[in-house]
Amino acid sequence: TAQNLGAAKPERIKAGFAAGLRLVFAICVPLVLLYFFAGRQLVYVFLESPTGTAADIVMRFLRIISPFYLIVAAKLVADGVLRGSGLMKRFMLTTLIDLVLRVGLAKLFASSLGTRGIWIAFPIGWAISMCLSLAFYWNGPWRKAQPVEPAAGDN
Repeated sequence: TAQNLGAAKPERIKAGFAAGLRLVFAICVPLVLLYFFAGRQLVYVFLESPTGTAADIVMRFLRIISPFYLIVAAKLVADGVLRGSGLMKRFMLTTLIDLVLRVGLAKLFASSLGTRGIWIAFPIGWAISMCLSLAFYWNGPWRKAQPVEPAAGDN
């Protein structure tokens, strides 16, 4: 992002963002499917006795959290562009909002939903902060800039 801003090539920032989204989704989709449908088998690697309460809790956690990895992945790509462009205040704002929402909602939901309420707070915080990060990306200076045509003899 920083190099492309410096080179006045905003179209490459947009292309890099799209490529980043494709890459993280290509990684996340198989992982989400694996965690969601084969999570119990993965638990066997970490638990001596994967039957019973511990395995059930891990499965509930994975089924609540894993589908939202796509949301947090999109946020991370947008945040990378924000950081690379020097828009640190915007990046820090979305990250702080995410943290405050997750902690606040976890505390609120835990009183009525227990640990499940804590897990539900994560995707809510991720989704809201992702929306903010994407809004900042869509309104970034590279979105309005026109590509600079290279001068004769430039490569």
